[in-house]
Amino acid sequence: MQPPTVANEFFQLVVKSQLLSDLQMRKAIEKFELSDDLPPETVARRLVRNRILTPFQAERLLEGRYRGFVIDGYRIREVLGVGGMGCVYIAEDRDQNRKVALKVLSSQHALDAGMLTRMKLEALAGMEVKHPNVIETYRISSTGAVHYMVMELVRGISLHELVALSGAVKWPMACDMFMQVAEGLQAAHEKGIIHRDIKPANILIDETGTAKLLDFGLARLANKAGEEFSLSMIFGHDCLGTPDYIAPEQAVDSATVTAAADVYSLGCTFYVALTGRVPFPEKLNSAKIEAQKKKTAKPIRSINPSVPEEVAAIVEKMMRKDAAERFSSAEEVAEALKPYASRRPVKFDFRQLVTIRAKQARDKDAVIRKGSSKAGPRSSITSASGWLNNSSHHLQAEIDTFASEDTPAIRQPAPPRPRRDSETSPVSSSPARVSVQSRGNVPRGWFIRLLKSKRQIDVSRVKTRIGTAEECEIRLADSVADARQCYIEYAGSRWQLHQESRSQPTFVNGHPEIYIDLRHRSKVTFADGTGFEFLNEEELVKERRLRRNLLLLLLSGFVVGMAALAVILLR
Repeated sequence: MQPPTVANEFFQLVVKSQLLSDLQMRKAIEKFELSDDLPPETVARRLVRNRILTPFQAERLLEGRYRGFVIDGYRIREVLGVGGMGCVYIAEDRDQNRKVALKVLSSQHALDAGMLTRMKLEALAGMEVKHPNVIETYRISSTGAVHYMVMELVRGISLHELVALSGAVKWPMACDMFMQVAEGLQAAHEKGIIHRDIKPANILIDETGTAKLLDFGLARLANKAGEEFSLSMIFGHDCLGTPDYIAPEQAVDSATVTAAADVYSLGCTFYVALTGRVPFPEKLNSAKIEAQKKKTAKPIRSINPSVPEEVAAIVEKMMRKDAAERFSSAEEVAEALKPYASRRPVKFDFRQLVTIRAKQARDKDAVIRKGSSKAGPRSSITSASGWLNNSSHHLQAEIDTFASEDTPAIRQPAPPRPRRDSETSPVSSSPARVSVQSRGNVPRGWFIRLLKSKRQIDVSRVKTRIGTAEECEIRLADSVADARQCYIEYAGSRWQLHQESRSQPTFVNGHPEIYIDLRHRSKVTFADGTGFEFLNEEELVKERRLRRNLLLLLLSGFVVGMAALAVILLR
């Protein structure tokens, strides 16, 4: 698996991959004037620009990888996302002339009975429930070596991502989203399907505001006792679900839950959408589960006063500890929300989201591989490491994302060590500028000036973490910033800011950002207005010099004008 060094080798890889036939490749070479003396990277960019290849396809080919682009006739185009089970791709279904989402079970789970059962349950539920607010599954199959399922393609953002990027959802939009999801959930319940894992990551919203429920991998299906037995043997009877959203009765016995458990989980998810926080932010999963059983969540209106009392009351009823006190059905939830619902477009950059997901998965995969055996990376399409670690030839913008840790919207990160009273992490308590330890070839003269205290802190590391945790090089006190809010990184020729928090947005010059180049005087703020200005000493000197020269110019103009006036008056 050698990367191509000349254009002709790249052409051969394209043909080997079955993405283009030999004839199609020759026509592309002629049409786009792809001469043999061009570097492979230039050829790849031209083919991507002219939509012959996708960025994902080109990146793999530039690494010398040509296998796995076609699975049972489905042509892989792009990475759509990565989960615990494996990878999801955008693929072409040439028989049906449509694009689909192709979920491929990771090769490391190919013999995992639990994962195979989850994939089967997800597919069965997705094929059984036909509803506009549930992701449809078209088929599940296997090539023998590759297990996959074919699903409806939705170019959307998960509620998890939406809250992470933009904070709490405006209540009329949230009511509309959850009205839709409740309607989809009702359709599943009518088929005897209990989801058992409703959470923000399992709700997808497209640009029109249409919401869809997905991932029935932990569902309880009527008349599927064998699959339920397999899940219970692998995961246990108790506590099948996600601690931040699990119903009290589901935490005791997941096998006997009713639709009421899904109503509770939907309520917890609704709570996150309206507040940007999980109902019970305990650190340990065991503590979260105990809180679900015994504690009452902080009132929504105390966190987000804009939410009407009637809407907050609906969520509170969905989250009652006693299942009998909740809404009797998901349909009843939808009816209760209808008067408050307002459909509005949802703005997001789908290309940016896909790149974020791939970058986050690369980081996660690197951590997994670091702790695994030293075996070389697999080239199969079923291996995350086979395509995630392709950092050398990115044809689409590399975008870092929220963090390797989960967030309050999913799971609480590990508790930070006790804070100091100082506003930032440097040891010195002097108001003079503090230096952060230098590492690498980083340009000098860059620093941040905190907006609140005007304190200046040198930025002299390749990577400088910012947040409220003690481990951060720049620690913020009295701020709503997350434990690890964001970091500033020197990327060889420019400074970049990367979002890490999934619960608190970061604004650059007034706009929420997840990845952006920083320049002199870039203003970085958080939800409560705290933040800093990114500055360069040399640029400040230039500004001072420019102001001085302008002042001198104005003064000289004034003097010349006065002299001219004096001459006129003397005449």
